[in-house]
Amino acid sequence: MKKVLIDDVSLRALKADGNATFSFKEKLEIARRLSELGADVIEVAPSFNDKADEILVKTICAVVTRSVVSCVAGNTEKSVEKAYSLISGAAKKRLLVAIPVSPVQMEYFYGKKPAAVLELLRTLTAKAVSLCKDVEVSLEDATRAEPEFLYSAVKAAIAAGAKTVAVTDLAGMILPHEFEGFISDIYKNVPELKEVKLSVQCSDELSMGTATALSALGAGADCIKVAAVENSGAPSVYGITHAIEYIGNKKGFTCGINRTAINRIVSGINNIASQKFSDARRGNGEAENVGEGLSLKELSEVVDKYGYELSAEDMKKVYEEYCRLSEKKQVSAKELDVIIATSALQVPSTYTLVNFSVHSSNVLSATASVILNKGDEELRGISFGNGPVDAAFLAIENVIGRHFELDSFELGAVTEGKEALGQAMVKLRNKGILYSGRGISTDIIGASIRAYIAALNKIVYEEANR
Repeated sequence: MKKVLIDDVSLRALKADGNATFSFKEKLEIARRLSELGADVIEVAPSFNDKADEILVKTICAVVTRSVVSCVAGNTEKSVEKAYSLISGAAKKRLLVAIPVSPVQMEYFYGKKPAAVLELLRTLTAKAVSLCKDVEVSLEDATRAEPEFLYSAVKAAIAAGAKTVAVTDLAGMILPHEFEGFISDIYKNVPELKEVKLSVQCSDELSMGTATALSALGAGADCIKVAAVENSGAPSVYGITHAIEYIGNKKGFTCGINRTAINRIVSGINNIASQKFSDARRGNGEAENVGEGLSLKELSEVVDKYGYELSAEDMKKVYEEYCRLSEKKQVSAKELDVIIATSALQVPSTYTLVNFSVHSSNVLSATASVILNKGDEELRGISFGNGPVDAAFLAIENVIGRHFELDSFELGAVTEGKEALGQAMVKLRNKGILYSGRGISTDIIGASIRAYIAALNKIVYEEANR
């Protein structure tokens, strides 16, 4: 019995969708549920200039131990290095080199001729292989590629050391029997493909994704790319596993998805997604609003839903600020976070920042030195990190000797101009409870450190006074 590998692309698809913005917590929860479901691979596609995205990927790597975390590696050697630095802590890790191979996609993305794209494929794959044992090359829009060029690309990927080669159908116009023939032709023209894994991603544009993917299995494919989140463009993980359950014995294949929990897990993931898409459509893509004219009880329910646990006194302070702001405008979820961070859980400072020093370059790992006061005691911490903020947070952890789950990290501008104030919002989770901190400085690193310490002080105070 052949085991079919299941590769979930939900997080990658959500990243590409501009209709809804998922929070750090929601993305992490989706990753956790996919791992619980038994997905063999979970794909992520971070923005390499977005610190919150980078921290999200590192956090996913820390909590997902059963599934392979596959990170899209970008289109330069530096981006490949960056991608690997984000997943280096994962128990199971993979670098994903995605290269368009159809004439229209090559022209649109790179403006390069086929020979130049082939050389880029070799370069990026070789770089990825030098860093990570498990590398996948995904040939995007493969069904519209010139056959001979496609075969050359598959051969180049294997020769460069890829352990998995994926072919994708972006057009969604190919019929199941045509796709089966398409896969068979690749095997006939690239015999060495049998030495690695072949993964397929079929468009579900015409609701034929499941049938098309299953036809690829009949032609020899090893892995199917699916999505637990509905309407993500890929076949549904529920539909694929349901079909494998019924015809697997006859066809000689099975999969490792947890069938007893699939309804619960997939429904839970789609409850998160459907609410987000609904909010985005209602607000035309703008930030989710908390609601107008809420009573104290109603706002308390919203705050509870966001994961905060506030005392009656703190909740009253938050409500007063909400009422003041709502007289002028609709209050967004992010603005409610700021209100909670600045109005609630204001506690004596157990730790105060004395000074910090951060060094970062494109050659060496970022380093941070942080000095904190705790009463009359001066404490020092030094750490390396994947970027200056990460190094600073790790240095603080070295000082206090504890680690907290970073639930959310956001940066924004408070004022405009060269001397603009930067604002950082940090949410730490301790024993299931969220603690938020806010920091403001003309230096975003300083603002981030102050926000982390503000949240930390709330945790310490709460623990001491329970």
